[in-house]
Amino acid sequence: MTHSSPPRETWRELFAQSSGIPAGKLRWWLSDLLDCPLTRLPLDSRPDPARRERFFDALRRLERNEPVQYICGKAPFLDFEVRVTPNVLIPRPETEQLVERVLKQLPDTPLEILDVGTGSGCIAIALKRARPQWTVRAVDLSEKALAVARENARNLGAEISFSQADLLQGLPPGSVDGIVANLPYIGEAERGDLPAEVRDHEPGLALFADHDGTALVLELMRQARAVLRPSGQIFLETGETQSPVYRNAAAELGWHLESFRDLADRERFHVLSY
Repeated sequence: MTHSSPPRETWRELFAQSSGIPAGKLRWWLSDLLDCPLTRLPLDSRPDPARRERFFDALRRLERNEPVQYICGKAPFLDFEVRVTPNVLIPRPETEQLVERVLKQLPDTPLEILDVGTGSGCIAIALKRARPQWTVRAVDLSEKALAVARENARNLGAEISFSQADLLQGLPPGSVDGIVANLPYIGEAERGDLPAEVRDHEPGLALFADHDGTALVLELMRQARAVLRPSGQIFLETGETQSPVYRNAAAELGWHLESFRDLADRERFHVLSY
C-alpha cells in the first residue's frame, strides 16, 4: 500500500498563517522570490519544499522586525536597485531628493565630486550614472560598507573610486568641486524613539552622532573649506529639527547656507557655498 503525502499549502494559505506581518512586506519578499510583479503573484499555486522553508525563514526574520530589504538583499533607489546588507543603511526616498538637488545645482560639465559616508554607494552611483563626465569618489569609515558599495558600483557599471576615510581625511587642498553627504544625524537620546526595525537592525555607525546628532555634519563643515575649490558646494541631508544649529555654524564659519524641504515639508536639505 502506498501513502500519498498531504497536499502542500498554497501561497495564499501560507499568508493566512502570517497575520501578524504586514501583507505588503510579505508580498514584496514573495515577488522577489518568484521574480514576479506583485499584481501577478500566483497565490493559488503550491510552493515546493525549498521555497516553503524560505517562506518560514523570512517569516521568522520579519517577526524579529528585520527590514524586508535585508531579507531580500536589495533596495530600490531612483531607477536602479542596490544590494543591501546589515552593514549599510537602507536607502530612503528623501536621499533621492538630495541627489536631485545636486544634479539641479551643479553644472553639467566635468567636475570632481565626493560622496562622504557612502554606505551602499547609492548616492555616488546615481550621480555617476546621471553625469558620466563627473569624476566621482566616495569614502566611508566602514570597510564592510565599502565592500557593499564597490560591489554595487561594479554591478551597475559605475566607475567610482572608493576609499576608507574619516570624513575628509587625507584629501588634497582644493581638489573637489562638490561634496555630498548623508551622514549620521540621530542623537543617542533619540534611539528609543526609532522604529525597532531601524534601531535593532540598521548599523548604528551610520545612524548616530554625538551632540544630539549634529557632530559629524558640523565637523564636515569645518573641514570642507580646505578641500573645496572656490566655486565648490556642499550638499547635506540632515535631521528636520537641526537647521538652526547649522545656520549658526555656517555664519561662524563663513558659509552661505540655503535650506530646502522634503516632500513631507520638513527642512532636511542644506546647500553650502562661499
